[in-house]
Amino acid sequence: MAGGVHTIPAGVQDGTAIPAVAKVSANTRVMAQTGPLSIATDVLTFPGPSTVGNWLASNQRTLVNGVPTIAQSSVGQAIVPGPPPVPSPAVVTTADPRVKAM
Repeated sequence: MAGGVHTIPAGVQDGTAIPAVAKVSANTRVMAQTGPLSIATDVLTFPGPSTVGNWLASNQRTLVNGVPTIAQSSVGQAIVPGPPPVPSPAVVTTADPRVKAM
């Protein structure tokens, strides 16, 4: 089922419910009302225990420049650094209200 497309960094939370503060993306062309669409190669930056995050499962039918997009159904991970790095789930909490994708 189609879900809202992720656009703003603060719309993603790590496993400790801390929102991301920045997003590094190769997409600068495809925009929604709230900003550029997030894609599977984006890297997220978190304050606090998690430092960076990436996406593990993304949309399969909606592509931007050949790269899958990120929506509310996508699965990501935030990395907590340590002697063994500890992955924590990254979840889309806020999506663009007008754009849906699969």
